[in-house]
This record gives sequence, C-alpha cells and structure tokens, in this order.
Amino acid sequence: MIYTVIFGARKLGKMKKIALVILLFATALASFARQAKKKKLCKKDIVSVSIHRTVCFGQCPEYEVAINRDGTVTYTAKRFTPDTGIFEKKISKEEAGQIMDMIVQYRVDTCTEMYENRIPDLPGLNYTITYRRKKRVQKIFNSSFGPHYLLQIAEAMEAIGKKPENAGTEWKKTGMPKMQ
Repeated sequence: MIYTVIFGARKLGKMKKIALVILLFATALASFARQAKKKKLCKKDIVSVSIHRTVCFGQCPEYEVAINRDGTVTYTAKRFTPDTGIFEKKISKEEAGQIMDMIVQYRVDTCTEMYENRIPDLPGLNYTITYRRKKRVQKIFNSSFGPHYLLQIAEAMEAIGKKPENAGTEWKKTGMPKMQ
C-alpha cells in the first residue's frame, strides 16, 4: 500500500517521490532512535522502595515499610500500631532483590503518580521508589486504586518488613517517628 501511495501516484514528480521516501525513512529512523534511547529497568537500578499506609477515619494503623537494596528493612510505626517507633532489621540481599524483581517485572516505573481515591474512608497506600539513575524518586499515591500488582508488591513487602507484635530480637528500635 505504501508503494502504491509513493510510486503509484502519477501526479507526483520524481523529485517529490524521492523527498517523500526520504521523509518516511527519517521518521522511521527517529522512532527507532527514541526506542533505543530508553534503557530497560533492572533491579540494580532500584536503590530503595517504601510503602506508607495512611490512617482512615477510624483507627487504621499508620506505618511505613522501607526496603533497601542492601537488605536493610525499616519499619516506622506511627499511629494505631501495637508499638510506636522506628525499627530496623537486616534481611538477605536475595530477599530484598525479590521485591526489586517484582517492581521491574511489573514495570512499576510506568505507573502514574496518582490514582483516584473512590472511597475516602479507606486507608491510603503510597509508594516511594528511589532509582540510582539521576537519583530519581518516583511517588505513587493512592496505589490501592491502581493496578492490582501494586497491592501484591505491598503485601510481599509487609510480609518481610512489618514488625509483628511479638517480634523477637531481630528488630532493633532506633528512634521515634516525627509526627506531622
């Protein structure tokens, strides 16, 4: 069909046909160059990821779980939690890498910044992802209304990094959270 459009048009002169071919070629080349410029995200590009559960109109717990690539996990219990404070523990780099793998696999870097909250009483779920390249920080607000995989990643992070009530010696209290 393109051949017919370019070479089958009898009214176009030879120079116009050549110019049209060059224009189409340049457009295709620019498109390929743009695609090649985008580097594929890998788990080594992610420095840390954190989720923040916000309060609701009732007594929903407010806390944050942050996992760094090196295996440092920080649990910050703010309000309506069994124990208030900032707690840290160390996990293996492989466990931390599994979370980073999920972020890469689901292409979380392509998510929008804000998802519409349709039910105002529900607690919020917000993400903060820090990338190594250009020290970029991505924030995703109301992610519980976004793609389902954001909830799956949050559940996996909570399984690793939410401090249980009867935690043993693996958690070390390092401070108190700043209240806003």
